[in-house]
Amino acid sequence: MNPVLAAAVLAAVAPVVMADGAGEMGVVREALRDGMWNVARAHAIKDGSDEGRLAVLESFAREERWGDVLRTLDEWGDARGEGFTCYRAAALFRTGRAGEAKKLLSETEFSDPANVRAAARTLAEIALAAGDAKEALKHIERCGESAETDLLKADALSAAGDLDGAKAIWRRAAGTNSSERVQAEAAVRLGEIPLLREVCARIGSAGLRRLCGFHLGVALLKDGATFDEGAKMVSSLVRDSPDADGARDVFLALAEARLERGEWQEASKIYDEALETWPDISKNATFQEGRGWALSKLGRNEDALVAFDRAAELSTNRASKAASLARAGDTLAALGRGAEAMERYRTVSRDYSDTEAAAKLADLLRLQELEDEGRSQYAEYRFADAQKTFEKVAVEDPSRRPRMEFYAVLCLYGQGRDADAEKRARAMAGDSSMEPAIRAEATLWLAKFAYNKARWKEASSRFADFAAILPDSPDAPAALVWSARAAFADSDCQRAVSTVGALVARYPESEARAAGLLVQGEALIELARFDEAVLVLERAALANGATQVDRLRAQMLRADALFAMGADNTARYVAALEAYRTILLGENGLSPSQRLSLSFKIGKTLERLKRAEEAVDQYYTQVVLAYRSGREKGLRYDDTAKADFARAAFRLAEECESRGYDEQALGMLRLVSRSDVPAAAEAARRIDRIKRKGAFL
Repeated sequence: MNPVLAAAVLAAVAPVVMADGAGEMGVVREALRDGMWNVARAHAIKDGSDEGRLAVLESFAREERWGDVLRTLDEWGDARGEGFTCYRAAALFRTGRAGEAKKLLSETEFSDPANVRAAARTLAEIALAAGDAKEALKHIERCGESAETDLLKADALSAAGDLDGAKAIWRRAAGTNSSERVQAEAAVRLGEIPLLREVCARIGSAGLRRLCGFHLGVALLKDGATFDEGAKMVSSLVRDSPDADGARDVFLALAEARLERGEWQEASKIYDEALETWPDISKNATFQEGRGWALSKLGRNEDALVAFDRAAELSTNRASKAASLARAGDTLAALGRGAEAMERYRTVSRDYSDTEAAAKLADLLRLQELEDEGRSQYAEYRFADAQKTFEKVAVEDPSRRPRMEFYAVLCLYGQGRDADAEKRARAMAGDSSMEPAIRAEATLWLAKFAYNKARWKEASSRFADFAAILPDSPDAPAALVWSARAAFADSDCQRAVSTVGALVARYPESEARAAGLLVQGEALIELARFDEAVLVLERAALANGATQVDRLRAQMLRADALFAMGADNTARYVAALEAYRTILLGENGLSPSQRLSLSFKIGKTLERLKRAEEAVDQYYTQVVLAYRSGREKGLRYDDTAKADFARAAFRLAEECESRGYDEQALGMLRLVSRSDVPAAAEAARRIDRIKRKGAFL
């Protein structure tokens, strides 16, 4: 309860008799006046008189510690006067025991006018809480004249349907002739933006000004033209005073307003901030329901499911519990867990048949079964039948239309109608009014479609768009990797580098980093930024989530980058040689083709280091002979290995010819010409050239 309402409640309990005098009660009176509740209570307990005891109860009431009021009265046992009865009744009502409070007051004869008024006010509040405005007005007639009574009467008139009468009282009470507390309370009840602004500006109490600010912010949220102002006001006030009464409720109202506007990402951020600020809010069913809704709209269905299940567990209202269970079912369906979704739906239908959710589910269960039929048809490759089924679901349940339209895209593609599928997917991806999760799915499908068609520029852009639409999706980091790969395939190496940079910055813990760094390293090599490439590829090889294949490729590319830098610094050739040999000797699952290519690179590096004899031995024993031996054993080499074998043989032939050993050179070339390699024809031409020299006729 906020401080203003708490002050109004206190009018319902019997006031302490403030007789003049010194001693303990003199201190008590001053402390109560100054809001020093603990001090007042301590001295009132020392006093021990009925007046002191009433002061103890008042100090608890001022702090809204109604449970302590009841506990203290029970401990005393002998406190039986009218004033004590008024406090007990007020505490019973405030702790949810309205029936006991009403019975106690009805059975008690009050003689003191102050107690008569206090009892009447509590009875009026009990009646008003029960929705009996007429009964409340009867009791209010006995409450006497006061600002609090006027506000209570206005509440009763409003509940009775006399809104004009209520507004007249509130408007009068909000004037400058009233106390600041009454002004604030009346302005809040009216909820009119101009009046709330005016009262906020003129009252001096920070607490009351904050109260008006909370309500002004919420009122501004409801007006589209002033929404941003309201959002800023609520956020500022809550962050300045997160422990103030009402702060949490107002912040959640901002989250709900974001949801209503379809601002799922912003709403999700508010729910996250609320959880950090008030950890115990996780036990609030309304919070979990709203957070689940935001998460589901963002495509974070696993997290949404946890929230909806928690909301159902926490809710004490049957209708709310049923609604949360139904939404958990919807989320399970979105996750493709249809059987579990149907189980939730049937639970709602069976155990909460009297709720609105159950009534809606009767039709939903039928539609879900129809959708499941479409999924089965799709799984059986009956794409045309599945499309018709999904389109039927969309017609009968417009809320499912976006997802059914996406399923129709998949069906069209399955039928080989690529152009129709792409056209519909483009329309969905370009529709900003569509919920992000569906729009993102369409965008991702278009990205994959473009990639498979080698439309690299479009694919790169689409993958990046997906990550931008659903940045919290578990697929977002991988999408950025594919965006970089497509850019690299398009020879846009700079885009590939920057895309991976964004990936690493946004998702530092993602396992997709390893694959992304590998693409970035390769792009840097293409840009001749070899020193940067070496560092990036070292990170790629060590990154969490790197597969054995990716780790091996990163190591090989790093060695290639070191080799490329050797032209300017011989020490880099030495580093490259060590890197190649380390890879070759490591237990890293190298294929025969990779071993052969690595051996060739070692030979080439030895050449650059001017270690000619070692290079010749390497080319011959580890490349040429290894290839010939492997082929005799039935090994099949890839095109790269075949090319490296031919290059090694050509290099050996050149070396032999340069030393005058033409016969040995021809021997090397014949090995190539008789092999199943693309360079066989070139080897034959070289053989002819040497023969034409006249040495071998």
